[in-house]
Amino acid sequence: MSNSQGLHSLQLANIALSVTNIDTAIAWYTEKMGFTVKYRTPAINQIELALLEKNGIYIDLIQFLQPINLEPERQDPPLHLQITGLRNIVFFVDDIHQANQELQAKGVELIWAGQLLDHLGTKVTTFRDMDGNLVALWERNAQIIDHMQTGV
Repeated sequence: MSNSQGLHSLQLANIALSVTNIDTAIAWYTEKMGFTVKYRTPAINQIELALLEKNGIYIDLIQFLQPINLEPERQDPPLHLQITGLRNIVFFVDDIHQANQELQAKGVELIWAGQLLDHLGTKVTTFRDMDGNLVALWERNAQIIDHMQTGV
């Protein structure tokens, strides 16, 4: 069997986010993060989808007719890790200081701004999107890439 078939060909397709209002979510991710809308379409059972893209990263925004938030009291880092499930979306940036300035200029409130995480060897910024989902930026450098590949 070829190594390019089955699970050997595994790649991330997209990040799917259920949102309370798809118009608000599209505006937030395009205006604040620079994503572009690839398409928007109705789906099954009165669900609407919008696929956004930036630098080969795809976010699938999903609006259910009557959304339910099962996590009304969200915690800031590091306590956000206490609750099981998807905890945050993490993106790499080359210059976290510049990214922080751009976000703040767009009205994004930063929870952590360039917080140094020694165990990862990188700086991290966190903030919430329009629905309170935690988004993180990690400054890309050789140490964090090595840590992700080796665990040390």
